[in-house]
Amino acid sequence: MATSRYLIKQATVLPFTLQTDGALDLEPHIQDVLIVDDRIVEVADHIEPGSEPAQVIDARDHLLIPGFVNAHAHSVEILEKGRYEALPLEAWMLYTYPPLKGKHLSPRLCYLRTMLGALEMVKSGATTIQDDLIELPYITPEIFEAVAQAYIDIGLRASLTHHAINLPLYKTIPYLEEFLPDDVRQDLDAMAGLDDDTWLSMFKDFYADWHGKQGLITLALAPSAPQRVTPDLMHQIAALSESLDLPIHTHMLETKTQAVTGPEFYGPGESVVSYAKRHGILTHRTAIAHGIWLTDRDVELIAEARATVVHNVVSNHRLCSGIAPIRQLMDAGVNIALGSDGMSSNDSFNMFDVLKMAGQVHSVTHPDYSRYPRARDVLKWGTYGGARSALLQEQVGAIAPGLKADCVLYDLNTTNFIPRGHLPIHLVYAEHGQSIRKVFINGQLVIEDGTVLTIDESALLSELQDLLTEYEPERAELYRQAERLMPAIEATYQKAMAQPLPIERFTRIEK
Repeated sequence: MATSRYLIKQATVLPFTLQTDGALDLEPHIQDVLIVDDRIVEVADHIEPGSEPAQVIDARDHLLIPGFVNAHAHSVEILEKGRYEALPLEAWMLYTYPPLKGKHLSPRLCYLRTMLGALEMVKSGATTIQDDLIELPYITPEIFEAVAQAYIDIGLRASLTHHAINLPLYKTIPYLEEFLPDDVRQDLDAMAGLDDDTWLSMFKDFYADWHGKQGLITLALAPSAPQRVTPDLMHQIAALSESLDLPIHTHMLETKTQAVTGPEFYGPGESVVSYAKRHGILTHRTAIAHGIWLTDRDVELIAEARATVVHNVVSNHRLCSGIAPIRQLMDAGVNIALGSDGMSSNDSFNMFDVLKMAGQVHSVTHPDYSRYPRARDVLKWGTYGGARSALLQEQVGAIAPGLKADCVLYDLNTTNFIPRGHLPIHLVYAEHGQSIRKVFINGQLVIEDGTVLTIDESALLSELQDLLTEYEPERAELYRQAERLMPAIEATYQKAMAQPLPIERFTRIEK
């Protein structure tokens, strides 16, 4: 195979390299960058083309930064985009993840669904996705292959999970069982998932077949949440994570109902965080999606474990969940990443939406403006923090020799960058992806002037729209099934909201 070489000349480079104080180097440098195959091999004030042929890119008045990492997303939600107003998580999940769903989508529809989200990501400057595959009733090898192949075909780096839930819905949400009609509970019990041995065997097969594939695909273990899997499965996942050095990707304390779950299920003073620690899945390899209703002790446990919290700020608001204690996590030294979450609770995989909201929302939580996150913090969460959450921090997230060539070139002569003030502030608050001119992933030029070079975008979107006509009747039936559970979920939600807690994550404004 011929060697690929790109020489980017005289770009304004923000290195994003990690400094000894934990901050990133975000000072602009006018530099040349040489990419050979999948790696950045040299960054210097001037690089001669040399004897080997290279495609030279004139990058004067262009900004070069690493691609963003979407550290928590669910491609399985993409067909639910634009369907729902704000709903609490427990009610929303009935429609997006119908617990009575018994039929799989076709692998081709899953491939096209994945491609729709991947297209939005690469066009808006994200080069890595952590895709948590909550495929109900369970994922099949054919669907996993379809998703992974979509990412390979477009050229997007992906950390993929094999999601695990091995408890029925009413065993995962406090109070729900007392409100469920007998016939609904019986139907939930009858839903066929994977037994633990099958789940583990399937994960090992996925790992053998896909981990490291094309230099783009890695795998992660995903116990859905501590309250959604048995202790035995958690311990088996912890052992696999340690032996294979793989991330554990899970959800913790997204809602007040989940904050009530700990003491209700496991006893006074217990939370799902301490429960996770007790059963081995809170480690330095763990990424916790959401982490909103954390107590002081939860934050201490997460910091002690050196785990990551993935801040899904847009989704947190869309699902009425509350405001995460980001300043407290920062002060504790916790690694923070950013995620879009799924398209049913965000409607977009554009990380600029997440960056901007993450930079703004915490300014209403405390009057001391010196404590608010700065643009430099948000950019760290969206690059290094996300890479660290997927254990890819030695591979991506900066413009430096030896790292993977996952980088994005922005035109500085656009309205988003004029007048040219502080570039990190422009990136967080002014840019939305319109200034992107080139996107490299794994050394491959994927986007050029808005055009995807790796796939036939129009043909794939046309095929997807044709297949959606077959999907809608099935979706309508799933909606009707969800309605059977809604009264019980509503009663459960109201009871949970009435429980007193020592913390508050809603911004209650009393008249």
